[in-house]
Amino acid sequence: MVTRRKIQDDFSIRQGAQRHDPDGKALCMASGCEAHADYPAPRNKQDLRNYIKFCLEHIRCFNQSWNYYDGIEGDELEAEIRRATTWERPTWKFGTGKSAYQFDDRFHFFENAEPSNAKDSTSALDPEEAKAWALFDLPANSDMQELKKRYNELAKKYHPDHNQGDSHAEELLKEINLAYSVLRKKVLDLSSPAA
Repeated sequence: MVTRRKIQDDFSIRQGAQRHDPDGKALCMASGCEAHADYPAPRNKQDLRNYIKFCLEHIRCFNQSWNYYDGIEGDELEAEIRRATTWERPTWKFGTGKSAYQFDDRFHFFENAEPSNAKDSTSALDPEEAKAWALFDLPANSDMQELKKRYNELAKKYHPDHNQGDSHAEELLKEINLAYSVLRKKVLDLSSPAA
């Protein structure tokens, strides 16, 4: 059978700073107690990181009388409980917003894609190359033959002879030519043996 100690009726906490004996050891903060204090307790619920110390007997009294939610009622109590369920940290719905932590998913466990190789590392691409690959709608590990084939398709599609008076097609063809020169250089650099 568990017995509970009765809270001392005369238990009260001294006001002021933590007291110490001449040797520098903390003394109990209970009124009328001069015992050494080894057990920390929060000074109050508004300042939980500021501790005062008690002896074993008085820390038991303090813990039995401590009620963080004392004096809180209704909506304020409900809001306090909800904050405590998330460790008093801000929260948002799961899956909304961009993750702050980015990682290299080399084995593509978290997406439907083929395993990457050294040439397919899109994280190593500069913005100009990434934009060029996106314009050609090709993966970054495409070879020169695929690149030429796609360039010919796009050049025919947006050539001014096929799009009479369409300034948008003309501008797009200029972008395609620039992207092709960037990608051609990149692919040729990757395919040439290192010296």
